[in-house]
Amino acid sequence: MQSTYVQNLFTATLFGVMITFGSHALAEKITPSTVFQVTQDIIIQLNRMHDANFTTPDFTKTRLELPVRLPRHVLQQALNLRSKIQVLKRVNGIKATEIPAPLIKEVTPEDVLNISETILAELSQFDKPFGLASFKKQAKFVDGKTPTDVYANLLRAETMIIQLGIPSTVPNDVFNTAVSISQEIEFLRIDKGKIEPIEAPITSIGKTPSDAYTLAYYIIKGIRSLANKKEYTIPKGVIMPKRIRKDITPRDVQQLLIYSLAELSSIKARLGLKDKLVLPPPAAGKTPSSVVDQLSFVNTQIQSLLW
Repeated sequence: MQSTYVQNLFTATLFGVMITFGSHALAEKITPSTVFQVTQDIIIQLNRMHDANFTTPDFTKTRLELPVRLPRHVLQQALNLRSKIQVLKRVNGIKATEIPAPLIKEVTPEDVLNISETILAELSQFDKPFGLASFKKQAKFVDGKTPTDVYANLLRAETMIIQLGIPSTVPNDVFNTAVSISQEIEFLRIDKGKIEPIEAPITSIGKTPSDAYTLAYYIIKGIRSLANKKEYTIPKGVIMPKRIRKDITPRDVQQLLIYSLAELSSIKARLGLKDKLVLPPPAAGKTPSSVVDQLSFVNTQIQSLLW
């Protein structure tokens, strides 16, 4: 009797260990290629929606020459894409979904896979409004893909969603992201014991997206300087994008700020901070000058951490 009990206990324990190691092995198999496959299905679904809309996606103005991107950058672009999807939902009479703040951790391909699958599920909700048959996954697995490839696909998806009839990135969107960055840096300031208030900049007028882009570029340079400090070191450091010199749009500014959010989230994870990313309610009535003022404030915040 005792022998049978011990044997059963051993079998159950072994089974549990096999499940644990099996789940770890499954997680380890999730690579950027796995995520890329899901984003290919996202593109396929958006193409179906464009066909139903009698429109053809145009990527001629989508900047796809990217610096090396890491999972943390891809996650932030995925959040940006989800916000665009909520606008498209409202336009098509579908209830929008509240987007939760991401977990504070160094992002993995598995994290990006989860949000990519959420994006695909959300886009499948448009089958009925667009008169489409239920979507079925059909993208093939392609080995050797990188987070940068995934990021490029999410940029294409953003363009396709905009071209289905919603506004492109506007100053209101950029302002909101700048506010999120400001709060992220404030978390770092508080952690550092810097509680002195920072004076708001003088209100500006007549500014352009190009002016905002310059300040956004200074922000990511400032974050790079911050990440060069031992206590703020992050995996693979801050990889600077190539600076754009002409035809700058609010979307270009937004992309720099998305990069910055990714680096700041990594710094927070490094420090073990628990403060979640603040996603403010949609702003209204903002102009490039409003954005410039907020970005000036953010640059001052960063400088206070470098002094």
